Amino acid sequence: MQFRFPFLVLLICMAPAAWSKSSQREQAEKILRQKCMDCHSDQTEWPWYSKMPGAKQLIEADVKKGRSYFHLESELFSIEDDKQVPKYVIARLQSVVDAGSMPPLQYSLAHWDKALTSEDKDALNAWLEIYQANAIRPLPDPASLGLDQSKVKLGRKLFHDVRLSGDNTLSCASCHNLSKGGTDQAQVSTGIGGAKGPINSPTVLNSSFNFKQFWDGRAEDLEAQAHGPVHNPIEMGSNWDEVIPKLRKDGELLAGFVESFGNAKITGDRIANAIAEFEKSLVTHGNDFDKYLAGDQEAISAAAKRGYKSFKKLNCNKCHNGPALGGGSFEKMGLEKDYFATKPAVTEVDLGRFNVTQEDSDKHKFKVPVLRNIEDTYPYFHDASAQTLEQAVKLMAEYQLGKKLSKKQISDLVEFLKSL
Repeated sequence: MQFRFPFLVLLICMAPAAWSKSSQREQAEKILRQKCMDCHSDQTEWPWYSKMPGAKQLIEADVKKGRSYFHLESELFSIEDDKQVPKYVIARLQSVVDAGSMPPLQYSLAHWDKALTSEDKDALNAWLEIYQANAIRPLPDPASLGLDQSKVKLGRKLFHDVRLSGDNTLSCASCHNLSKGGTDQAQVSTGIGGAKGPINSPTVLNSSFNFKQFWDGRAEDLEAQAHGPVHNPIEMGSNWDEVIPKLRKDGELLAGFVESFGNAKITGDRIANAIAEFEKSLVTHGNDFDKYLAGDQEAISAAAKRGYKSFKKLNCNKCHNGPALGGGSFEKMGLEKDYFATKPAVTEVDLGRFNVTQEDSDKHKFKVPVLRNIEDTYPYFHDASAQTLEQAVKLMAEYQLGKKLSKKQISDLVEFLKSL
């Protein structure tokens, strides 16, 4: 008898995000504690058949996989304030409840008392429906964001200023070219002195919707991210002590600091703050898909509409949701099939989030990329292994969903993605 329940983790992965613990959340947590702890916590109760030859090894593999999807104690139960529960927790749980995929059939057959009853599902839905975390929403108009326009103007100049690099040859725009979808459309970026980086450059467009920055999430926000490349020896190869004296010689730039901060003092934190404010303005509002969401049925093609329907039916929106269709969680690359098994060499950057947390469960996890403007942000994935959208869709279906899509499905999904 197999103890297979790879998606059980999804069932546990959602929680509220509004007030202090509600009675609805408490009831949902009670259900999750009773029926999901075996796979998604460190409190596995070993079944009687675990003593059978080979059974324990199978169970351990399943539990390890379940924890990599979601860990109840750390990602839900330990968070007291509902406002702090990650949206991806809610979105995943909503997806599996909607699909009725948790607990897996094999697990339920062996543990009939752990199967979700109709009352359990009603209780979970009553809690989850408040949040609609896996909803796909239009991008807001940047004019509605309340940005400091003087800082946006200053940040735009600094974003394109090569003096931020050690040899005055590179700017932020070198790797995040706004005419190339906010990327450089290269497998890896080229830094100071022709040095090659180890990872594909993500888009800066709509990056303010990322819950953390960089593929491994090592920067908490855009300001923290702006400090990184300047100090990286193979990116811009400099530091604020070298950069600031160069900028002080620019009278026009000094006037921009006065307008933005009240005086002409230039600091690394102020530079990062202005660049971040500019990046927050890079919202690609008004695209065809948003017009469609707003009610214009002719804004996208029939193929794109079919692709959007498939996108939701395949549960892609459990990870790619919100206004940017992504950027809200870390996910393992290769949920259903080992993505790295056939790679010639697994590098340090392939470890993803593990490099930040040193937690085994975070190995090969990466921040979910946003899908907006994806037609222009090739090549795809952290390792740039997919050169086209068709290839990216096919690989995602195979490694993340465990599915083989037809050519028609892939074509429709690509048309939908292009509408973004």
